[in-house]
Amino acid sequence: MATKGLAAVAVGLSAALLLAACGSSSSTESSAAASSEAPASEAPASEAPASEAPAASGDLQATVNQALRTDTVDAATLDPAIQSALTRASVELTPEQLQLAFECWSSSDCEIPGGGDLTVGYISPELNTWRKASRMEAILQAITYPEVGRIISVKPEYDLAQMQAGVRALSADGADVIVGYNDFGPALAPAFQAAQEAGAVVSIFVGPSPETPATAIASQVTGDVCANGTEMAKIAQGILGTEGKIAFFNGTPGNPQGAAWNACAEDELAANAPGIEVVFRADTNWTLQGAFEAATALLASGEEVDIIMYDYADPMTQIVKAYDQAGQPVPDFITWTANNDLWKEWEAKQGTDNPFELYDTNSLNWTSRVSVSNAVDQVLSGTPAPELVIYPQPFIKAEPGFYEADKPADYPGPTLIPASVMDQMLSASS
Repeated sequence: MATKGLAAVAVGLSAALLLAACGSSSSTESSAAASSEAPASEAPASEAPASEAPAASGDLQATVNQALRTDTVDAATLDPAIQSALTRASVELTPEQLQLAFECWSSSDCEIPGGGDLTVGYISPELNTWRKASRMEAILQAITYPEVGRIISVKPEYDLAQMQAGVRALSADGADVIVGYNDFGPALAPAFQAAQEAGAVVSIFVGPSPETPATAIASQVTGDVCANGTEMAKIAQGILGTEGKIAFFNGTPGNPQGAAWNACAEDELAANAPGIEVVFRADTNWTLQGAFEAATALLASGEEVDIIMYDYADPMTQIVKAYDQAGQPVPDFITWTANNDLWKEWEAKQGTDNPFELYDTNSLNWTSRVSVSNAVDQVLSGTPAPELVIYPQPFIKAEPGFYEADKPADYPGPTLIPASVMDQMLSASS
């Protein structure tokens, strides 16, 4: 995964981007700062989409609670684009629609019986269950639009050239909408711009593309990265007090997400807890091997850190493995997204002489739904999609029971995917 940034989100889109996962639980601890909506002066809400979602058979607040893994965020405080998309996601689909969603997920090209002329394209490397779940969320959202008659998917290798080729392929195949997770930031902008010039509407989620204009990417759905970094630093202060040592683990070298949250976390520590030092940094490419190698390098450095901060939960089990192999106590973790195997490791160490604290967030898979709705609504209404939609990302302290033994190691935790469909997905992937 599957970005000083988006906290300053919005003194104009370019400036902002340049600096730039069931059920509610009242017992869940969530950081108040990260779960509150971004200040209006920093991240203005987008205009409500022109097209209307179908009448909801479900409860929007319940859907928000499920998506965010906490009941601390009032649905009414969310960006109107998120409210609209999650209202649509609240509608219960028929068994036939759910089966169709699975068939579309299992295929690179599927037709929607009785659907309209709109073709939705999806692109992302399919590295793990998180990526697979994000695509399913997008498919489920697309199926709620009767105007959508076809869904096509491209799953390139984790490689820039293949991603560029995949975008071109979707465009050539007639995609009216292209939705995806952009691992490569502005490097993909030329391919996206060409697709939009050919008639598609491009919308990305989670990973932002700094400084990329709406001519290349119509809509970006992402978190307030700077606020996340600030909140991680505040959690660290709650754990450590005024002194301690921290390591920053990031993804691909030079990615804007890491640069943004790192800087904002350091700003918070410098202002309020200068005795807490960042003593180690490493890039991991957001892979299992990369995380293990980074942890091994940290251990070899001789620095005994109290906390490791990371912006992707999936590879963190490899950090536990590296520390276990070295016979060293595992530091506390503050991370983005969620991972079943990490919950297992955390749970196994509680009550031992080496427990560690863990704070994570919701899976973020649901954000692909917002990207789908933003792009489809633009096509249907002719009204430009909101260029930037900021979602809240509350941090949650791990509790016994989060780990689900019947789910695979890389299961991303609760999503908006119905249980029956998730079971089919996991069975097909096993």
